[in-house]
Amino acid sequence: MLKAEGISVVRDGVAILNDVNFTIDKEEITLIIGPNGSGKSTLFKAIMGLIEFKGKVVVDDEDITRKKPHERFKKGIVMAPERMRCALDLTVEENIEISGKFEDAVKIFPELEKLKNRKVEKLSGGERQMVVFSRALISNPKYLLLDEPFQGVSDEICNRMMEEINKRKRNTGISIISHDKIEEIAEISDKIYLMVAGKIRKEFSGDEIKKLEKYMVI
Repeated sequence: MLKAEGISVVRDGVAILNDVNFTIDKEEITLIIGPNGSGKSTLFKAIMGLIEFKGKVVVDDEDITRKKPHERFKKGIVMAPERMRCALDLTVEENIEISGKFEDAVKIFPELEKLKNRKVEKLSGGERQMVVFSRALISNPKYLLLDEPFQGVSDEICNRMMEEINKRKRNTGISIISHDKIEEIAEISDKIYLMVAGKIRKEFSGDEIKKLEKYMVI
């Protein structure tokens, strides 16, 4: 289990996260929804050790609060960041091989084979998202944090990503931040968190999708 306990983040005197408690179990998919600026991405960055925070992060009963991002990665925590962040001056193949074998990424997205020697800066948003998503998956994470994974991708690619997420659930705890495809993700999710103004306001089970209808516009 991955646990974030009492996570608080203050930036420029403003509280971004306020005493957030959050868990991901193995073989579980969690969805995090909420308006822009509610602290969703900040929570993932705190879990990865990318920003300063107060609180505690525990993975499989080990306190990793003081560990650096690369040490957390070695513990099996992997984040696919929002906005398709890649090394723009590297090729598709070079970006992917930061995490694993390029051939494994091609098994997820055969389209990458034709793009292997292209610099990432020359890719479309959807193509970059395939690089980010496949790079995260081939690292064989124990816990996978997906921040807006469906930005810029076609419905066909999105459906394949959703299938891959559902398949990986067998061995991985997965958490997804998304403003897109909320109903579809909710249907395969075990837990749904609603974050507003730096706090988790509500928690739903995956089969309580109807209760979320009034939040779907956020």
